[in-house]
Amino acid sequence: MPKMTTSDLKSMLAAEKADALAAISAARLAEERADAMDYYLGNMKKDMPTQEGRSRAVSTDVADTVEGLMPHLMDIFAGSDEVVRFEPVGPEDEAAAAQETDYVNHVFMQQNPGFMVLYSFIKDALLSKVGVVKVWWEEREEENRETYYDLTEDQFALLAESVMASDGAIRIVAHTMRGAEPDVKPRQPAS
Repeated sequence: MPKMTTSDLKSMLAAEKADALAAISAARLAEERADAMDYYLGNMKKDMPTQEGRSRAVSTDVADTVEGLMPHLMDIFAGSDEVVRFEPVGPEDEAAAAQETDYVNHVFMQQNPGFMVLYSFIKDALLSKVGVVKVWWEEREEENRETYYDLTEDQFALLAESVMASDGAIRIVAHTMRGAEPDVKPRQPAS
């Protein structure tokens, strides 16, 4: 199968987005979602209006059904160690597929609240006919400061050597011996 061009992908995604927005914003769907939430909460006043001074009907059938389905659906989607599994295309892909499976399952279930994401996604789908999960990748830099006391010159040299051998993300801000001035010299301008 030939690769899809960027413009084809953009136009396909734009069409899908337009269809999704049209479906979500439709008045009929919005009314059905509101009715479904009322039924879930046991509110029957739309279908069974009450007379003044009389008690009103309450039915929790929808809530009972949704809550009764949730354990079974969660068992299907999150009941095993593998929420997702990559299938190898050929025998040479088996090790890579197993590693990808392990990694994605670890990221989804351990580094993220995977169980709760699935739970809210499935429950939203049952109640409002649409379950949505937002996914993003976030990169950030962290700065940590460490202070070492009572290092000998040899220990400091060993520490500085290990810092220089790293990827360069670590830097020594100051080196001070007890009772001495900081060992940070101002940079001389190049002549």
